[in-house]
Amino acid sequence: MTTSRVSKGVLAAGIAALLIFYFPPEVVRYFLLLGSHQTVTLFEADTLMSVAGENVTTLSPWASDEPAWKALVNRVFGMALIGLPILYLLQRREREEAIQRLDKGWAARLHARSEELSAVNSALVSEVSKRIDTEQSLEANRRDLRLLASQLLRLQEEERRRISRDLHDDINQRLALLSIDIEMLEQQLTNAPIGTVGTVHTIQDRIVELSESVRRLAYQFHPSILDDLGLAIALRRLVDDFQTRTGIDARFMCTDIPRHVAQEVVTCLYRVAQEGLANISRHARAKNVHVDLRRVRDGLQLMISDDGVGFDASRDSGRRGSLGLLSMKERIFLVDGTLDIQSTRGEGTRICAWVPFKQERA
Repeated sequence: MTTSRVSKGVLAAGIAALLIFYFPPEVVRYFLLLGSHQTVTLFEADTLMSVAGENVTTLSPWASDEPAWKALVNRVFGMALIGLPILYLLQRREREEAIQRLDKGWAARLHARSEELSAVNSALVSEVSKRIDTEQSLEANRRDLRLLASQLLRLQEEERRRISRDLHDDINQRLALLSIDIEMLEQQLTNAPIGTVGTVHTIQDRIVELSESVRRLAYQFHPSILDDLGLAIALRRLVDDFQTRTGIDARFMCTDIPRHVAQEVVTCLYRVAQEGLANISRHARAKNVHVDLRRVRDGLQLMISDDGVGFDASRDSGRRGSLGLLSMKERIFLVDGTLDIQSTRGEGTRICAWVPFKQERA
């Protein structure tokens, strides 16, 4: 049995009860006999009769002096005043049951959706956690690589210093002794043929050239002047040698340089200047070069500029002189500095390096 049929049955029972409660027996019989019936049984106080197929108006007259229509209207209105709230309550109950059914359906959907969102959220949390772990691992690897690169550069500079010292103190000294021996031999050959004396002179000249080459090579590996006299004098010597070797007009200026600067800062800026001048001699086709070293904020700024052919810094930095540029960037990065390279085709190039200095105790 559906809810609608139950509601109708309850409504009918309520109306019947109201009829019996509010109407006299005659009116009740009248209402009950309005439809078509096979048999109607009437119960009265002292009689019992059965009627079949008779007109209800002929069976029972009104037992009151009040007009039948007026009594009927009053009773109908009274019944309506009570029946309408009952009907409203029944309809409201049906709506509440429908809402409850909808609530149950939505609750089930929301529960399923909540479980899906919970699963997705768990997956996202897991993914974020994995990415955080990966980022932390990458950061640790970057720190390790930076430390390794710093150690490699330090070892490289130490090896350069050792080779430079060996070239200067060992090989160059031996060449000097050999030159002295040949000079003594030349003095002993005063009566020798002219050809023999000329050969000795040639050997002497070649030994001098070889000694000079060894000296330059030792200086390129690690200039002792950098350790003995400081960065400013070493850079001035580097610029002068560059001008002598290339014929390019090169000028050097320095301003407000601290007396004692950390060795790693000194070595870094010297290598940057060395690589920058080497790139100019190989690629720039410049006529003028300016090297400027000065104190800026709490550090040293090295600027190298030329009026050469220049290049497209946004496109060509990875091709021309790429190894030298990468070397400069890596050195500057390892001492917490900054490197800015500006260049335009036909307008020259400017390299600006800044390194925070750490003053060493005298």
